[in-house]
Amino acid sequence: MMLTLPISTKNCQANVAAGLIIGSHGNNQTDDQLALLTFKAQIIHDPLQVLNSWNSTINFCEWRSVVCGRQHQKVVVLDLQSHGLVGSLSPHFGNLSFLHTINLQNSSFQGGIPSEVGRLFRLRIFGLSNYSFTGEIPSNLSRCSNLQVFSIGYNKLSGIIPKELSSLQKLETLHLRENNLIGEIPDSLGNLSSLQLLNLSDNNLNGRIPNG
Repeated sequence: MMLTLPISTKNCQANVAAGLIIGSHGNNQTDDQLALLTFKAQIIHDPLQVLNSWNSTINFCEWRSVVCGRQHQKVVVLDLQSHGLVGSLSPHFGNLSFLHTINLQNSSFQGGIPSEVGRLFRLRIFGLSNYSFTGEIPSNLSRCSNLQVFSIGYNKLSGIIPKELSSLQKLETLHLRENNLIGEIPDSLGNLSSLQLLNLSDNNLNGRIPNG
């Protein structure tokens, strides 16, 4: 069963009404625009043509599934769940410095999770379930100190669960189900005092369940 994240297009529209806007005047080549265009360049299949609006003829804040902040032209939400995208995740994603929600569930992304994601200090929701991501969980994700939801279940991730994740004191959901993770459950996960949901099932973990 897929974990449902607290983000949808309807929620994005509600955020707009509450003080966020989709769109702004001007069409400057900002870091955010370049990051999004690089992301698009690594998409090899877009069956619903959701990225057709992602071009330089209109402001990137008006692109489909992109939400920008009201007082600045910075991407704060990227909601591309259930669009059937196929491709890989660009390292330039780490340049979306104001991003607080990324939901890319239910598509087919390959390759690893770029370590540059660790630069997203404002990130609160990170949803990448139901993909084909490989490689290890970046340990520097611990720098995302505001992270509340980390959902990367149903992938092909390998390696251990980084003990560095224990520094995410605001983390409420840690969903790692159905990967190829190995090793023991870190004792330090007991330090996640805000944690409400922990799903580590269907991996290759061993050893004891920590008291914490």
